[in-house]
Amino acid sequence: MAKGVSVKLSDVLTKERIIINLTGKDKYDVLEKMVQVTKNSEKITNETDFLKKVTEREKIKSTGIGGGIGIPHAQSSGVSDIVACLGISEPGIEFNAIDGKPVHLIFLIAANERTDSKHLGLLSRIARLFIEEPFKQRIMKSTSPEEIMTLIIEKEKE
Repeated sequence: MAKGVSVKLSDVLTKERIIINLTGKDKYDVLEKMVQVTKNSEKITNETDFLKKVTEREKIKSTGIGGGIGIPHAQSSGVSDIVACLGISEPGIEFNAIDGKPVHLIFLIAANERTDSKHLGLLSRIARLFIEEPFKQRIMKSTSPEEIMTLIIEKEKE
């Protein structure tokens, strides 16, 4: 991707990396499950390092941005390019979010250590896409990864 080009969520997320009914005993358990799913991307070359980095990042400051959304992210040498994974939890997961509420949509973002701030642009894009409650609810109620990808692609065209 060219420098300065903003990354779309639909460019880095695939239906194979969307987990509906994500469960876990805590946010670290969930992060581990999500990292395992990102392994199916050839862009993740060392999931152990990536998991370590994303867990360390989360311990410093929660990535629960409020409104039921968490965007855990990390840069790792075990990642060759930006990869995203989406986990959806109807009951919600305690994420120590800034609004104190559980997180229902978790976007795990993996980036290479040498990546410029492209992934940060992606974080703000995700926050903007999912600020609208009706859109968030449509994603939550989706029954298939294909449906979710279609909704995201349509929303990004707006």
